Amino acid sequence: MKCAEWISRQITHFYEKVAEADGELARPKEPNWAAWANDVRLMCSQDQRTHRQICQMFKRVQGDPFWCRNILSPAKLREKWDELVVRLGPVQRSVTDISPVDYSIPEGFRGY
Repeated sequence: MKCAEWISRQITHFYEKVAEADGELARPKEPNWAAWANDVRLMCSQDQRTHRQICQMFKRVQGDPFWCRNILSPAKLREKWDELVVRLGPVQRSVTDISPVDYSIPEGFRGY
């Protein structure tokens, strides 16, 4: 839910920034929080993305003049993710996103 709320805040900020130039632009409507949270959950569980990757990609989308107008929900971000990776480049995984180190020593390497 926190990730969905963060995306919503970014979209609201985008609308406010646009409204400075065009005073007639209304604020975005309230999201369907259950659907947004579910889309974030699906990106994590099915697509194997972390919350950090989702937020990083959305931040990159907001910096692109074309995509910032077209990606305005987690569902659309999920739908267009592969195309966004091609157009904007992949989101880098951080060191904390990798699996833990396996310190076990295989049997053939124990020295005996």
